[in-house]
Amino acid sequence: MDNSEYLPMFLAEAREHLQELNLAVVKIEEIPDDTESVDAIFRIAHSFKGMSATMGFAGMAELTHAMEDVFELLKQRAGGLSRDAIDVLLASLDALEGAVDSVDETGNEAIEQAELVQRLRALTRADGEQAPAPAAAPVAAEAPVDDQRVIQVTAQLTDDVAMPPVRAYMLLASLAEHGEIVQSNPAEDAVEGFTDKVIEVWLVSDHEDDVVGAAAREVPDVATVTVLVHEPKGSEATTAAAPADHAEDKKPEPAKQGGHGKKGSSTVRVDSERLDQLMHFMGELVVHRTRVEGLAHQADIPGLAQAMQDLTRSSQALQQMVMQVRMIEVEAVFLRFPRLVRDLSSKLGKQVQLTLTGGETELDRTVVDALGDPMVHLVRNSLDHGLETPEEREAAGKDATGTLEISARHAGGNVVITVTDDGRGINPRKVAEKAAEKGLIPFEAIDSIDSAKAVELLFHPGFSTAEELSDISGRGVGMDAVRNMVRALGGEVLVTSELGKGTVNQIRLPLTLAIMSALLVETNGLPFAIPLDRVERTLLLPDHTIRSVAGRRMLVMRDDVLPIVDGSEALGHGTPANEATHAVIVRAGEQRLAVAVNHLIGQRELVTRALPPELENTAAVSGGAVLSDGNIALIVDCDALIGAGADAGSSVLAA
Repeated sequence: MDNSEYLPMFLAEAREHLQELNLAVVKIEEIPDDTESVDAIFRIAHSFKGMSATMGFAGMAELTHAMEDVFELLKQRAGGLSRDAIDVLLASLDALEGAVDSVDETGNEAIEQAELVQRLRALTRADGEQAPAPAAAPVAAEAPVDDQRVIQVTAQLTDDVAMPPVRAYMLLASLAEHGEIVQSNPAEDAVEGFTDKVIEVWLVSDHEDDVVGAAAREVPDVATVTVLVHEPKGSEATTAAAPADHAEDKKPEPAKQGGHGKKGSSTVRVDSERLDQLMHFMGELVVHRTRVEGLAHQADIPGLAQAMQDLTRSSQALQQMVMQVRMIEVEAVFLRFPRLVRDLSSKLGKQVQLTLTGGETELDRTVVDALGDPMVHLVRNSLDHGLETPEEREAAGKDATGTLEISARHAGGNVVITVTDDGRGINPRKVAEKAAEKGLIPFEAIDSIDSAKAVELLFHPGFSTAEELSDISGRGVGMDAVRNMVRALGGEVLVTSELGKGTVNQIRLPLTLAIMSALLVETNGLPFAIPLDRVERTLLLPDHTIRSVAGRRMLVMRDDVLPIVDGSEALGHGTPANEATHAVIVRAGEQRLAVAVNHLIGQRELVTRALPPELENTAAVSGGAVLSDGNIALIVDCDALIGAGADAGSSVLAA
């Protein structure tokens, strides 16, 4: 059977299973008696093995089967698995992940599983345990076990199911956790060639029938489930009457009969490219709507204003719905960190308590996809540079185990992700001395570097305080890379630290990269868009005092003195703005700047577009947007304005 058409779905589900297995294995190392994680491991591993075998990837199936034998030890004894066993399991998961990547790239699994299988089997032999005995041979369909309680489950797959063999295998695996399967259609050894839409299973079980039915409904692409109970001979309920009574009892209870509205039919896998196209066309609709709104203001047609309001309301509702479709939980990024922290803390000889909060916070899919690398940089920095060894912590009067917290929360139209540790903090003196050695600051300026200035030095390209190069950090690509990646997402990075107490790394990102609210301004006849969440206020320049400090124009306000950044020069035109009359006070990192412009046009909803690579670093802009009149407005990168406004007079910048 040609399974190539099922490959994209296999890859997507395989990656989900591997991520869940990594998380569960790390969790049972910490909490060996966590039965929920143990059950999840068996269920996921069994499903992954079945999917691999069905797709013809024998190496992955063999390795997963050997892992199952080790997982069986979890159920047979208390106290969990040894660290060596956990290490082998995690190495096996790494091998499986590599095989999935190879399948994605070449179509072949390219896995060398023999050594890992041997190590896994050695673990079970060393423990004196044997692999589970094979299931009993099935009995005839017309003669279920007479002296035992048998539950008959009939599952109807959805009409558009893409992988019937895999779903059949998953259903059998799920039901096997609730009893002994005495018969099934298809049989376990005939699953690979299964093409039907109806699966029947008979199992001997003392579990509640609604629990068994719920387990069947949990399998993806299952549309409906029917559960009949055959009581043993001699019981009060006859074999024939039990199913009838059961069916009658379940009809008025939609929660138990809920297979009709279950996720097999209420959720649909959609290719990410289609979502991108949907957002693109939604963006085009926003542009056209804005243009029509402008024309409507000029036309004197009865009823047009009301029709325009209705169109605006409907299109905004559609826009909100499309954006929600693209939203996924940031937990997709968080799930990789328990394994990362476990491996790095072991390598560094440190004890770390990891806390994850706010994983349910939703963010645009494209932002989540790009968020992984900068987050990994921050976590690795915290583990390597921030947290001390147990001996150092105890000498400093701290608990031997350090804490690392990763959290996410919504803040207006943004998501704020924070990585916090209670480690040694940033030492301004050490940073200043290293910066002076690299020629970034004069040696006589070392004593003037405080915590805030030390943080800015850490963001300098190629800067690192590591004494030795390692595969964890110290190669000068950390914080600078984080800032560049986050800026590319339209966000900002803020770092605060207290020596001896710890460090807080904060990433602030827009909910979506596709549509943004912005203040449209004009300088030298060209339109520019400043993200609205960075704008604090606007003012008329002639109404305020402007002074020169060290050759830099400064705006004197009632409560502050801010550097003035000429909008035209900073945004790539090279010549000062003619007769700048307005200033926009923007937040750039931890500073505030006054951007001088000619005119304020007003607030707009803009559809963002990426700039060509050759234009990305030529000015303080991060993208572009097509306006209703066909012109293009460049989107201002507020963080990049810092260099234009902070070189002189930096001592009077206000956070």
